[in-house]
Amino acid sequence: MRIVLVQNMYHLPARGGANRSNRLMIERLAARGHDCHVVAPLHGRVETGLPDDLPAYLRERGATIVEYGERVLTYEYGGVTVHGVAEGRYLPRTVLDVHDSVRPDWSLVANDDPGMMMLSAVLRRAERVLYLVHTVQPLPFGPRSFHPSPASTAMIRRATGLMSVSGSTRDYVRRWSGLDSELIYPDVYRQTSARPADPAGRRCVTLVNACGYKGVDIFLALADSRPDTPFLAVEGWGTTDRDRAELARRPNVELLPGTDDMDEVYARTRVLLMPSLWDEAFGYCSVEAMLRGIPVLAADLGGLPEATLGAGRLLPVAPIRRYPRGTNPVLPAGEIPPQDVRPWLAELSDLLIDHVAYEQQSIVSRRAARRFVDGLDPDALENHLIRLTDRVATGGGVR
Repeated sequence: MRIVLVQNMYHLPARGGANRSNRLMIERLAARGHDCHVVAPLHGRVETGLPDDLPAYLRERGATIVEYGERVLTYEYGGVTVHGVAEGRYLPRTVLDVHDSVRPDWSLVANDDPGMMMLSAVLRRAERVLYLVHTVQPLPFGPRSFHPSPASTAMIRRATGLMSVSGSTRDYVRRWSGLDSELIYPDVYRQTSARPADPAGRRCVTLVNACGYKGVDIFLALADSRPDTPFLAVEGWGTTDRDRAELARRPNVELLPGTDDMDEVYARTRVLLMPSLWDEAFGYCSVEAMLRGIPVLAADLGGLPEATLGAGRLLPVAPIRRYPRGTNPVLPAGEIPPQDVRPWLAELSDLLIDHVAYEQQSIVSRRAARRFVDGLDPDALENHLIRLTDRVATGGGVR
């Protein structure tokens, strides 16, 4: 099959869960012999710390530069041809050009797409479209939507099918739009080491993508309550200047730039915190940490109960109730509800002080994560596309 993946987030570096899972899924399809292309921005909209010399970074990663034009940098990586677009205004035109050139059998469109720009362009050319739902907030329907829009919802209904990356996301889509979607857990863990890190180096309490959405205020309060414990914060797309300033004020908190290689982060992590205040679709970091025997303390919200696999410790949070409207995802500080950190402090202290409890939690976490990963089908997306192709060919329904 000829397949084009269209996303309004960069392909490399792949630091967020959505673009990393997209990259690994399309590379798997390429490895299976399919002709795979990606249209994506060269740079992220929000995240800092991207390489200054992107072509040099790509070459260092093993990419081959095919063409470096004023508007598009085309390169090959992991068996996939990537059309990286220099400016957002050129994205729709590039989507159309690539479709005219490739004439794909399937177009995959990621839903992290402000203004539905990418889906709108794809629907002008493609006959078979699979809409990939990674996150509920960019969806144009339901109470968690950044930008509710009946017109955008109608566009999604034109897709041949939908795919959700978690049961939580699938249920949200069904409840608020009436649309069914195929549940496929992306197999993003094949390169994850299941070997526990050296306990001597695992000293930190870690938060990834330190920002208001991810519960940075709970993280800061815990750091204040345990001044002798080292805390590690990793920047992400949501980290603001306010977050950086607050993190820098704590002598026991270290802030790391965003990275697409999390091994060094997990090697230093004793406990992973996931106190998200919004509906996470799943939470890949949870499984990655648990594979390494790192206990996870997570919010009892959204897809995190699903991602902790019955082995993490779930704790209450006061969730965000009002989201910013429009395409800017930065959350105003005034929209973050006050949090009761006492349950979090009690659970964290238990894991840090009681070594027996920690080891038991570590073993349970590793076993649960291993069972989950062993049960994943790396070719689930390919098999789903084949089934959809057969249904379309026979005139059957696709949802």
